[in-house]
Amino acid sequence: MENMENLIIDKFITLFRGRGDCYGSEEGGCVRRPLDRTVFTNHLTGGAGIGVYPAVPASTPFCVWGCSDIDFEDLGAARLLQRTINMAGIESYVERSRSKGYHVWVFASEPVPAETMRRALLVVHQVADYPAREVNPKQSDVSINKVGNYVRLPYFGGLDSTPER
Repeated sequence: MENMENLIIDKFITLFRGRGDCYGSEEGGCVRRPLDRTVFTNHLTGGAGIGVYPAVPASTPFCVWGCSDIDFEDLGAARLLQRTINMAGIESYVERSRSKGYHVWVFASEPVPAETMRRALLVVHQVADYPAREVNPKQSDVSINKVGNYVRLPYFGGLDSTPER
């Protein structure tokens, strides 16, 4: 069982990696410590929920995932965005967020410019004719001092039990 847990943790880190120098706390602040395997494991075992800053600082800031946040109990809207993304031949995933509403996640097979991910998701909203209230990454202009916004990750405590949401 331990090997299976390690595989799950490894896959989770690969999917949801972002800035490595900080992460978001459950309380809403920025934790200026490395986002390492221990932090991810603690999230998955229910110790402390985290958020990840998607845009990684570089000469051209990049990311490996994007997320559209629907802050309403509107599964139909989340599925509409998912279908719109899928029409472009891109797989996407709907997750019920921990507080309210839904996240629609897109994962890149390789790092892409953060601005490209952001603009692509904004186009999806435009094509679907659904307002883009919260598209992540929110900022592509990030640095050591400008971290951007984080997204709370799913599966808090997911290694110990199936999360309710």
